[in-house]
Amino acid sequence: MNEIQLSRLDRRWVWAAAVGLLLFLLIQVFPSAGSLFSSGSSNVLTRSEAEAKAIFWAENKFGLSPKETSDAEITHLSDSDTVGYLSKYRLHDTYDKTWSNSAPTDVYAVSLSSSAYPGKLNLYIDMVKGRLVGWDHVPTKKRTGQASSGEGINESKQSAVARALQYAEYWGANPAEWNPDGYVQDDGSVRFTAASSKAAIGKAAVKLDVRVPASYNALSSAFPPWQSGFVRYGVDLPTDFLHDLKTQQTWSSKLSVFGFLLPSILFFILAIIYAGTYGDRTSFVRGIFLASVFFVLYAGITFNMIPGLRAGNWENGSSTGEQATIIVSLITYFVMAVMTYFSAVGGDGLWKSMGLALWPRWQEAGYGDSVLASMRTGYFLAFILLGMQSVILLAMENIAGSFSSSDATQSMYNMSFPWLLPLLAWCAGISEEMQSRFFGIALFRKWFVGIARKLIGREPSGRTVSALTFVAIVPPGLLWALGHVGYAIYPFYTRIIELVLMSLLFGWFMLRFGIMAVIFAHVTLDAVLMGVQMMFDGLPGDFAAGIFSLAMPGLVGILIWWLHRRLRRPAFRSGT
Repeated sequence: MNEIQLSRLDRRWVWAAAVGLLLFLLIQVFPSAGSLFSSGSSNVLTRSEAEAKAIFWAENKFGLSPKETSDAEITHLSDSDTVGYLSKYRLHDTYDKTWSNSAPTDVYAVSLSSSAYPGKLNLYIDMVKGRLVGWDHVPTKKRTGQASSGEGINESKQSAVARALQYAEYWGANPAEWNPDGYVQDDGSVRFTAASSKAAIGKAAVKLDVRVPASYNALSSAFPPWQSGFVRYGVDLPTDFLHDLKTQQTWSSKLSVFGFLLPSILFFILAIIYAGTYGDRTSFVRGIFLASVFFVLYAGITFNMIPGLRAGNWENGSSTGEQATIIVSLITYFVMAVMTYFSAVGGDGLWKSMGLALWPRWQEAGYGDSVLASMRTGYFLAFILLGMQSVILLAMENIAGSFSSSDATQSMYNMSFPWLLPLLAWCAGISEEMQSRFFGIALFRKWFVGIARKLIGREPSGRTVSALTFVAIVPPGLLWALGHVGYAIYPFYTRIIELVLMSLLFGWFMLRFGIMAVIFAHVTLDAVLMGVQMMFDGLPGDFAAGIFSLAMPGLVGILIWWLHRRLRRPAFRSGT
């Protein structure tokens, strides 16, 4: 078997990496860091601090002593639609100057249970200053016929509105900021919109929804009743924006199912078939370790992200508990781990059947040195990829009007231990490179060269094989891109264009430097993005964790190199 000679980095690659890193810093890092520092949002409450603030407000505003509250659940919630609107029309600064103090788009929702009052008391806490910016009480049973503001207590609309605004004032609302002509909604609550004295947020209007318990008496000096009531802020977004956003999300869902999920099932079956067909050219031990690492890490991250799962259920209005979501997630990740294993075996067999070896084995004497070289190469390749990604996203923003929203399900503020986030980089690097690059490109290259051989009746030329190899990068790259359309980046085709172009580089890098270098490049790319995010997320200790994230791929590469030197013993030779 003629094994290809994997390339080494020369000065041109180093210069390309330097340019890529510079573009990444100029386009993605410096603007974000500057806006964070200028907004003064460098310190964010930890989850435990948010819980302490909520207990303080429960006692001082609701009359609940700490002994009466239990089972606090802390969830980071984000108004993703509003964040997307502000991002699309560049209105973040306007919103920050006018409404971020009283109606922030991101809050900690602290759910408290009380033995005296069945149900959940949800307190919405400002993530930076710890102020109470809204609340609602969700009874154990749905309210039936309980009177509140409006016709249920035989009030005129005018008196119901006045009563609701007076009630909201106790909870911190400034009556001067709200139009007095609120309207009574079907659930008995009253909606107010921001007064004209406040700066407009484009075509959007900030709203205040208030539901007053029937027993509320403005003349009472005691704590006002709050059972089954609420005081909540939000934003009324333009109908055309919401319609467009819904259309984009519908397209994303369809593409995720028909463009990614169903083809992935076919890929899974093909990986099993080709692992069996070419198993004699490889070893069925290959891939077990990587697949196991993938599953163990993802399982740990799933439990670390339980608040994020809760945020997803919260936003979707789902009553499904986190336990059911965890079980489904673990089953999904196990299936993905099995697919990663068969992709590793099938991919290695396919490449070797074509006379190519892109993945060294532990038993080889130079394995540790190969890992070390792949790690170093991976950093330079990652910088090139980061630069290309930055240019693509900048171009899409200016040409197609691309914008991003927020996703609380993936938020570090919804992690029990945020410093574990960089481990996710290994999950993506292992599974996606083994499936989309190592197996996917080998599969299509095998098909395309085989078809060319039958069409021309002989072995295709080297130039033809090279061209077909390049073409073989595209289909699995498209599948990989379609697996990311569910991210909160719009229009939906933004990520498709970005990742298809990125897949061309990933595929080229694998063919030139081997699969280990590409895995390290992918892990490093994600680790850098996560590390930068952690360095500026405002949580104590996360700046150091971000620095560790940047160094993590290198540390792992050095560890593997060291272990190989320590654990692999030279074969026994007789006579020595």
